[in-house]
Amino acid sequence: MNNRKTGAKEKIIDAAWELFHQKGYEETTLQDIIDKSGTSRGAFYHHFRAKEDLLFRMAWYFDQNYEGWKDSLPCGTTTLEKLYLFDEYCCRLLEESEFRPFLQQLYGYEVMTSGTRYILDEDREYFKLILSMMTEGRKSGEITDRSSALVLARNYAGLQRGMTYNWLLENCRYSLLESAHPMMKLFLDSLRG
Repeated sequence: MNNRKTGAKEKIIDAAWELFHQKGYEETTLQDIIDKSGTSRGAFYHHFRAKEDLLFRMAWYFDQNYEGWKDSLPCGTTTLEKLYLFDEYCCRLLEESEFRPFLQQLYGYEVMTSGTRYILDEDREYFKLILSMMTEGRKSGEITDRSSALVLARNYAGLQRGMTYNWLLENCRYSLLESAHPMMKLFLDSLRG
């Protein structure tokens, strides 16, 4: 998928995603992944608890895009504009993603898992970027100080997740961008300092 060191963990991830695309998530077995990756069952369980953990890695692939997005912003973009543009970017990323066929499964397993919920992980680049923008906006006075940057970042991420989840429940039959983006604008307008 990209040029990185290919240890056992990376081989397993790459093999799994190739198989998911070819056969579908449900039809891909753990043995298929082990065979395709040229690793062992022991190597698999050293890095992952179950096949679902590979599905959760999708969040990591999305996170690889966020730093480049931030660097592409024109100088002078206000914090609220950045947050609005980030929402637009995320909506487009989901709608156009090669992983789109697996998003419903990802969200479903995230709801059912008793382990780490990667979508909620505040150590993800996704969340850290939102938090940094909220912090920046509060410091500049552009964003209200009625709530902490952490609370605002959680609300922003929660709104994005909620709108995405609804879109997935509706089998992606409408544009996520056209549906969710106006809701985010209302939320962001309410944060003006």
